[in-house]
Amino acid sequence: MLKPLRTGYTTGACATAATGAALRALLDGVAPNSVAVDLPSGKRVTFPVALLQISSASAGCGVMKDAGDDPDVTGGLMICSEVALMETEAPGSVTFLQGEGVGTVTLKGLEVPPGEPAINPVPRRMITECVARELKLHPLKCGVSVRISVPGGEAVAAKTMNARIGITGGISIIGTTGEVVPYSLEAWVASIRQAVSVAAANGCHELLLSAGARSEGLTRSFCPQIGPLCSIHYGNFIGRSLQTINEHGGFRRVTIGVMLAKATKLAQGELDLSSRVVSVKTDDLAAMAKGDGYSPDICKQLRNLKLARNMTEIVPFRDGETLYRTLVSLCLRVCRRVAPELPITFVLLDMEGRFMSCSSDNEADGGEEWQFGLL
Repeated sequence: MLKPLRTGYTTGACATAATGAALRALLDGVAPNSVAVDLPSGKRVTFPVALLQISSASAGCGVMKDAGDDPDVTGGLMICSEVALMETEAPGSVTFLQGEGVGTVTLKGLEVPPGEPAINPVPRRMITECVARELKLHPLKCGVSVRISVPGGEAVAAKTMNARIGITGGISIIGTTGEVVPYSLEAWVASIRQAVSVAAANGCHELLLSAGARSEGLTRSFCPQIGPLCSIHYGNFIGRSLQTINEHGGFRRVTIGVMLAKATKLAQGELDLSSRVVSVKTDDLAAMAKGDGYSPDICKQLRNLKLARNMTEIVPFRDGETLYRTLVSLCLRVCRRVAPELPITFVLLDMEGRFMSCSSDNEADGGEEWQFGLL
């Protein structure tokens, strides 16, 4: 029997706990061993605390980021907060300062303006409320500076999309609920929404959607006019990505690059392409081939297929091969369910770098432009 996946906590929740502990250490002269934080999700969670430094002027504490069972690259990092009292500032006000490993916002379109440390609005609110509670206990009428740092954060940020959306020098302090749900759809959707907003704010009129780095590289060879800022990874969530783009509006075209294995799932009508959620229905592939006039032997081989990418060994991936045209048309039709008016170019990719594409301005026009080639 499989155990349920363990929930973790966001960098924002950890930064809040570290700030509360550091301020308590500064005001009381002793750092607590743990701090309880009320999360936006409604839960109250206790975090173990490490004292980093304390003096008459400032104090610093750290909380180890526990990502639970989510494959979060920030899991295991120490989220640190150094606080100092600011007698000349408004009571309860918080000045956020950038520390080591926390990025700087450099582009428009994010929730935090350019020039500010990449600490998102919900963590800022959590930290501000935490500071207000601690000051009220003493009571003190002053402001507080909060410097969040993450040792090793700059190296970890290289594994994220931060640089592409204009966050340089480190990770972002994020989180809307305080919790990290393993393999969360909402975490992906939040990053997609952020990327779409940045692309729009910085003059991108055409977007490229791809699952990841490999499919992006291939698809950008097909449409080199689309730069990195306008290229967004959907992971497995192609439906929610298109929905986000459609809701935002203002884009002239979306080019979608999909490798063969994911395309077979999309053609089945699936908008979440994760292997944990959906598998390739080889009976559908066989039925598709039968409808296109392929021989019973080929249909049988497709029905017995183990890996979708190996279908090119049964039906070669080449121009004029009806099976792949049908596959592309079905994928385009599924995408149209989400964004019927959005001009779309769908690019089907195989492992050898060959492509078959179909462009259509909208669902109603019926006009399609096909291409086949090697990238």
